[in-house]
Amino acid sequence: MAVADWFRIVLLSLVWGGSFFFIEVMLEAMPPMTSVLGRLMVGLIGLLILLKILGYRLGALTEQWQSFAFIGLINNAIPFSLISFGQTEITGSLASIINATTPIMTALVAHQLTTDERLSINKILGIGFGFSGVLVLFGPAAMQGGASLLGMTAGLTATFCYAFGSVYSKRLKENAPLINATGQVLYGTCWMIPIVMIIDQPWAIPMPGLAPWLAVFAIGLLPTTLAFYIYFRVLKTAGANNVVLVTFLVPVSASGLGVVFLGEVLALQHVIAYLLIAFGLAVIDGRIVAKLGELILKSQFWAKSR
Repeated sequence: MAVADWFRIVLLSLVWGGSFFFIEVMLEAMPPMTSVLGRLMVGLIGLLILLKILGYRLGALTEQWQSFAFIGLINNAIPFSLISFGQTEITGSLASIINATTPIMTALVAHQLTTDERLSINKILGIGFGFSGVLVLFGPAAMQGGASLLGMTAGLTATFCYAFGSVYSKRLKENAPLINATGQVLYGTCWMIPIVMIIDQPWAIPMPGLAPWLAVFAIGLLPTTLAFYIYFRVLKTAGANNVVLVTFLVPVSASGLGVVFLGEVLALQHVIAYLLIAFGLAVIDGRIVAKLGELILKSQFWAKSR
């Protein structure tokens, strides 16, 4: 893989990892639902400008409104709200580690709802390691109960939403990826507007300071707009197998930002859980298993040649 692709992968992990950091900053001055609506509105403006610059036709956004409305609900409105609510009770670092289980949940959902993505031995083993990491995270919280367990459960539920959204998105594969990204953000925004008006009544919220406003624009333009552009660029030049590397790096980026700028502390159990989840993702990816197989075969060859 080229150096430029490695740079893009690291940059993408920082951008997506930064979303958990920006949520923490926004939640200091606004309710979770309002923060989600702000993120989506800014992201939508950015995506529409990007589509206009790149010369895409926008007719599909209305022609396929039913599909986009559904994907906007399960891939944006609900999981974004769950993650933001969860981060009122847990740190962004912990939320990012839980969110790293999304590919594991996707493997389970795809096995149930598709015919071409069945569980293999690699996937079953990877899911096992991933859920071991989840147990390490949730075990102490489950015994103690309280708000942190609620926040962690909200984050884990969001990963199931992403899993269903990923599987359903296959129905839109004929569209340009940026059209799909814009469609779900557009209708995700439509879902959130009445919810925020009813629940949060933003006109009654004290005016946020500069930092939360900057976080709203940052999370809208970086993880929601720029990230899609970088993602599809990496997908084109480095391939899908290498894009998955971002999943491993996002919790590292999010945790680093949280520790350095927000004073968050990672417990030992969080690190162990992340390592188990990361290893599970690596097993699902298959390259580690293949590499180990090659090393075993080579070692057996050299042993026989002696």
